[in-house]
Amino acid sequence: MQALRRDWGWTGVDFAEVIAVSRMGHMLLTDTDDAMHYLDPETRELIRLGGEEQTAQYMADPEVALVWRAEQLVEAARERLGETGEEEVYTLTPDALLAGDYAHDNLVRQSLADLISFTGQVAYQTRDLPDGTPIQLKAQN
Repeated sequence: MQALRRDWGWTGVDFAEVIAVSRMGHMLLTDTDDAMHYLDPETRELIRLGGEEQTAQYMADPEVALVWRAEQLVEAARERLGETGEEEVYTLTPDALLAGDYAHDNLVRQSLADLISFTGQVAYQTRDLPDGTPIQLKAQN
């Protein structure tokens, strides 16, 4: 919750509870008004779903279910990297995550908190850029 509040708080959502986390770090969350949200770390989107009925409809969409389960990616990651540890998820390397490069060699294990922190910071810094705008990562100490 700390990474969510710190690095996604700029969205104006007052996060209350993590309901579910996929093996690839996608999250279902509630806010303090009991609205449900879907956090997609790959697209760096936080989608307000509304109540339980709207959430169930959203999650029942075949495309959303496919992304949530990500069975082929999870299986490839498990074979290459082993099982995730506690509080870990499978994801892509930072550059592959930003490029949308889902090659199996780009899969890594990462703490959920680090993934949420990184994607929240990138989403904040790129929020006003048009889709497709090239960006460059620069690490700072």
